Amino acid sequence: MFERFSRSTRAVVKHAQELAVADGANTVEAEHLLLALTQRADQPTTRALATLGMTEPRVRDALDEEFVKALATVGVVAAVPPRRPSPQRRANPKWGQSAKLALIRSLQVSIDRGHKPIDDRHLLLAISQAEAGVIPHVLRTLHVSAGDLEAALR
Repeated sequence: MFERFSRSTRAVVKHAQELAVADGANTVEAEHLLLALTQRADQPTTRALATLGMTEPRVRDALDEEFVKALATVGVVAAVPPRRPSPQRRANPKWGQSAKLALIRSLQVSIDRGHKPIDDRHLLLAISQAEAGVIPHVLRTLHVSAGDLEAALR
């Protein structure tokens, strides 16, 4: 499937891996893919995200807010931990379920639209299809729907 990714989308996937390492994560998740999409100012998808207020700082803030809420639900009161690699973390993190699902869905989005290559738009729309996990919470926090993303990408 990776061979169907455009050059730009391959760069997004690689950057998501780098972000996971920088965040000290053991796995690359959909949120890393989303963050990578917000950091490519020269790309139309990044500009579309920005028109909806989904800039890298705002997405990070929403992710941090979700993290603190998740800790609170289990009775832990904590500030957002600093993002830094830890000696126990993998230099090459594995792919988490949310990222794997987004990558697989991006193929289906591409096929549904009759496109051969998978580009950044397909990946973003696939990420936005998540029904559980962090991404739906981030989208709600930023008041953005999958429909809003679809419209902004047109």
